[in-house]
Amino acid sequence: MKLHLHPTIVFRTPVFSYQAGLQACWAELKNAISVSSADFYETIKDIEVKDLETLPPRIYFTIWKYFNRAKYRSTPYGTFASFSILNDAIKNEAGDLQITDKQTVHRLIDWPYRNQLSLDFEDTIKQNGWLLSNSSFYETLNGIRYISCAEGVFELAEIDRDDFIIQILNACLVPVQVKDLVDQLQPDAARVPELLGLLKDMHDLQLLFAEHDPNIIGEDYFKRLSLEVTENIPQYLIAERKVNAGGIHRNLLKFIPNMLMLLQQIIPKEEKAALKTFIQQFKKKFEQREVSLLVALDPEMGIGYDELEQSSDGDDLMVHLNSKQRNNKTTDDLKARLKKALSLESFERGKTVFLNELDLNRIEKPAVLPNSFSMLMHIADEQIIIDQIGGVTANALTGRFTMASQSVEHFCKEISAIEKKANPDVLFFDVAYMVEANVDNINRRKLVYDHQLSILNFDTSANPLQVSDILISVRNNQVILRSKSLNKRLMPRMASAYNYTRSDLSVFRLLCDVQHQGIQSSLSLPLENIFPDLDYYPRLQYQNILLNTQKWRIEKKKLFPDKVQLTVSACRDYLTGIGVSAYFKTGLSDQTLCFSLSVDEDLQAFMQLMQKHNNIYLEEVILPKHNIVVNETAKPYLAQFMLSFTHNELVYQGMSALNANSDVPVQHIFLPGQEWLYFELFCHQHRADEILLQVIDPFLQRHKGEINAWFFIRYNENGNHLRFRVNLFRAADGQKLSAAFADMLSPYVIAGLVSDFYAKAYKREIDRYGSDLIAAVEAHFSTDSNFVLSLMASQADSFGKYRLCAAIINQLAHQQVFETDELRRVIRLTSDAFNEEHQLDAADFKQLNQHYQSYKSTGGEALDEDQQLCFQQMVQSMVTLLKKTESNRRIRLFTDLMHMHVNRLFSKNQRMHEMVMYYFLLKDLQRSKAIG
Repeated sequence: MKLHLHPTIVFRTPVFSYQAGLQACWAELKNAISVSSADFYETIKDIEVKDLETLPPRIYFTIWKYFNRAKYRSTPYGTFASFSILNDAIKNEAGDLQITDKQTVHRLIDWPYRNQLSLDFEDTIKQNGWLLSNSSFYETLNGIRYISCAEGVFELAEIDRDDFIIQILNACLVPVQVKDLVDQLQPDAARVPELLGLLKDMHDLQLLFAEHDPNIIGEDYFKRLSLEVTENIPQYLIAERKVNAGGIHRNLLKFIPNMLMLLQQIIPKEEKAALKTFIQQFKKKFEQREVSLLVALDPEMGIGYDELEQSSDGDDLMVHLNSKQRNNKTTDDLKARLKKALSLESFERGKTVFLNELDLNRIEKPAVLPNSFSMLMHIADEQIIIDQIGGVTANALTGRFTMASQSVEHFCKEISAIEKKANPDVLFFDVAYMVEANVDNINRRKLVYDHQLSILNFDTSANPLQVSDILISVRNNQVILRSKSLNKRLMPRMASAYNYTRSDLSVFRLLCDVQHQGIQSSLSLPLENIFPDLDYYPRLQYQNILLNTQKWRIEKKKLFPDKVQLTVSACRDYLTGIGVSAYFKTGLSDQTLCFSLSVDEDLQAFMQLMQKHNNIYLEEVILPKHNIVVNETAKPYLAQFMLSFTHNELVYQGMSALNANSDVPVQHIFLPGQEWLYFELFCHQHRADEILLQVIDPFLQRHKGEINAWFFIRYNENGNHLRFRVNLFRAADGQKLSAAFADMLSPYVIAGLVSDFYAKAYKREIDRYGSDLIAAVEAHFSTDSNFVLSLMASQADSFGKYRLCAAIINQLAHQQVFETDELRRVIRLTSDAFNEEHQLDAADFKQLNQHYQSYKSTGGEALDEDQQLCFQQMVQSMVTLLKKTESNRRIRLFTDLMHMHVNRLFSKNQRMHEMVMYYFLLKDLQRSKAIG
């Protein structure tokens, strides 16, 4: 993978030079405060420069904090900081970056002002305005459910099912004008007023949006309403400074690509915990089926998101694996990886740790990097100081500035074009979300991707995506989203720095988590996260790049012995004695304050701040001798640079590569009365095998002249149950056999041992197996079910069942379905995936190894003649099926067939048994390779 540094950079600067004095800046500082904090401005608006030194300490400390921010912090906030954009910024011979002293202030109406607008739906009707469905609607048995929001709280609303309302919603999936909608619905003239009243009711219920409703992406909402920015309307300001000249010298950045590649190889990929749990629950409920995203997230019909529980079991190994506490595996992995090269003993005060000089244990197959990501950094002379590396797209940090700059908008579209070109079979879309009026200003942005998905807001894009159009499945342990109408794989992106974990909307949280799936979205390496609660952290450096600056933990009692505050001089002596740098900062994230060790006023402010904390960390601040960013009068500024890195390699496969199924016309659904009978029998897990032996087996024997094939599957969706499917020679026999089976099952139903019994339509798993293979797969399932049924009377234990799985693998190798190395690789990768799914730690592996030794030391019972015949038929069926499958589909089909085999073998904890089975298989293969 070759990383490319994009030649366009965006950087941010505080409003004042860090060398500025308060008195010279007082008037401008007051103006900035007037916009950002109207209440505090009322307190200070009449204060003159000469009055500053006589102010009460509390007011002066607040002013000091605002001024400190205005010199040292570059995070945009009103006019306290500006952004700049420079094309072709990386130079072979670069001079200082000269910015204009004067800010260009872009003024938008403040987002919370929308709550003060009084807009009437009647105007939409009179003006033939545009309407758009709330595309989160979906149908239930007797209702229509959809997401709504009241006073910032989301809820899953439901109304009674109405076919006409569904017709209206479907007609408004893309914006449609009122008159065109009426013409399309063709009501009687006398019923038009009734229809218009219904549209208003649907708007009131948030089932419909009108064009006067807000949009967060695209043309500015207030401009769409023709509202002008005036002095009496609250404003949202984005400040910009133009770049007159200069650039960054290429040599300064030359070590960054190698550093990024190293970080990729040593930092484990951290999967989102909620997404991992969702995947596990999805596989248990839906397996590899593709279902509506909205149904999957429905707490009743689906599994919800981020509110799931785990079940327990009686088997000793299963109990251990189910009950173990999950820890921060990523941090532990990283600590273990660095432990050999980096220890606490090496954290000497004042001594830099050089990452490029350490003997690091690298990840064999590191997670792929996203096609674009960002690096936030400062420059101090010849040193680069890293603030943050990562993100799923470089557009996340720059998207907010598209509302103020066409240049930034063009740059963001360049980034999205790179992502699109690298993944041609995937449709990227931006997620339009709003709920926090006081935060949503940062979510306002232009559309820089080809598509967007609007959640509870109006959509001004040319081709809106609909939530109701999105299908979800899990393939290869990853969530796959697909547009049903476009038949394209979907990949969400959010061109906003909004902290999406603030949201409690499940569909939004899932989409945002999916952004991070399968990619390494964070290359930051904070030592304090890996080795928490130390008193001191050294610099961590790669060549001329500082990944971590020094940090010192300060306890309040050291500055307030016996609750008496130290003098400024004593405070300075204490900080100097423990090695604190000449400049330091403290705070959380970008909410930091910077202090000079030599300035009494700063230390007084620091001790005032310290009164609120028992202990805090101070972080080293390195000020340059020669600053790279200056204004027109050569005053230096502390700039924060946003560099964007890209690569052109494929990250996301399209649906064709994921499915690769031939388009053979086959019947997808068999209704009751056709060739397939399908029954669901709800019973306890322990009762299932008895029903198979005492009811299903006799039924099959009695009607074998009428039954062509059959199979069963164990499920726990909506309760533990067996799914029993029967293929008939003649569809006309269906009613007779259904009645016969019901009669045989009746005693179990009457006794309450079968709690429910349903006859249903059989929907074949075409998406999973392909239309060209489904019939052969069903035939194999029949031979597999026959074999498992033959085993039940002998009640084989878990070890015996694992041995039978191993015997299948041996036969596949013997009959050359896979090359030996390929088979070993498939088993290893599958085993690794299961181990990761179950978050196995050292204690788990120890137990697994102990069980493996027991497994190897005990012999299994031999199969009887009938069982051996059934086994041979089942294995030969699998061999034949796999051999006739294209090579690019064979591995997935193999794992699917083994998955279904384990499902039938074990009455409970099937996925855990599958994990153990693959672990034992891998140990067997490793032993055989070692023996040769």
